[in-house]
This record gives sequence, C-alpha cells and structure tokens, in this order.
Amino acid sequence: MTGRFIAGLFAALTLALTLPATAAETPAIALSVITDGPLPGFGDASASPWLAALMDRAGVSGWDFAPATGAPPDRVEWHFALIPYAGGGVRQFFPMPQVQRMFGNLHMVSAEARLYLDGQYQTLVFGQAVIQGGAQDKALADFVARMTQQLLGEHGAYRSIDMGLPSPTSPPHS
Repeated sequence: MTGRFIAGLFAALTLALTLPATAAETPAIALSVITDGPLPGFGDASASPWLAALMDRAGVSGWDFAPATGAPPDRVEWHFALIPYAGGGVRQFFPMPQVQRMFGNLHMVSAEARLYLDGQYQTLVFGQAVIQGGAQDKALADFVARMTQQLLGEHGAYRSIDMGLPSPTSPPHS
C-alpha cells in the first residue's frame, strides 16, 4: 500500500508540474511610477524610486512597479500637494520651539494616484495624511501602501471598474 501511495503521489506531482499556468501564475503587469508635486523629505528624483519600491511591498498581486520619467503607456502617476494647517503649513507669528520639539515638524499632504494602461486613463484614488516626510516615515509608508491597495488591490478601484457592456434588457441611464 505504501508503494501505491508513493506512486500516486508521484503521478499527481508530475501532473501538477505539466498543467498550464493558472491565473495566479500569469506574469505581472509592469507599471512605471511617476511623481509630481512636493513630497516632504524627498527631492524630485528620489521620490519615484522610493514609491515604486514601497508599492512593490504593498501586497497587490499581478503588478510590478519601477520608477520612470516621461509618460510610459502603463503607469501610476502620483500627485502630491501640501495642505496648510495650523501645525506647520501657515506662518507662525512667534517662535514656539517647545511645541515643535513636542509634535515634530508635521506636514499635511494630499495625494492622487492615477492609473493609466496602454496610455488610457483608467481610475484614480485620493487621500490625505499627516506625515513627517522622508524614507523613514512610517505614517507616509502606511499611507502609500493603503493608497496602492485602494487603487490596485483585490477590492480596489481598478478591480471594481465594470468593463462589460450593458445588457440589452437593462434600462438606459438617464
């Protein structure tokens, strides 16, 4: 009986190795990552590679990310904007070093991430966060990972686009 079990296991393993690739094994779509606007703690050239590496670790399957310049056809365009608030985006009338030591130098940012495939706009997500900035900022890393999930994750904006045509029996939109 042990011999039959081993022979059956070997046959099953051989069959599994010869089956065609499943959807989970299909090659990932390569997306270029482009940034626009001020991102605290980064220069113009350093934000895109950092975002691409972080997006790769965000846990979205089927996508690969690489920094880019220009406008390749398959891309994610990030647009960042600083939002002024009383914690640091507006002019201070008198110096408050003790407050700055207590709360740090925080920035409120808004971000949009737009997805383009074959040069065609697909969808976008947007959000806001309070960050310190720079590659070591956990709040910024969590914000980018969350936005990546919202854009490309299993239940994200791209996956929820209805790509089908309306059925002949459905009423027209008014």
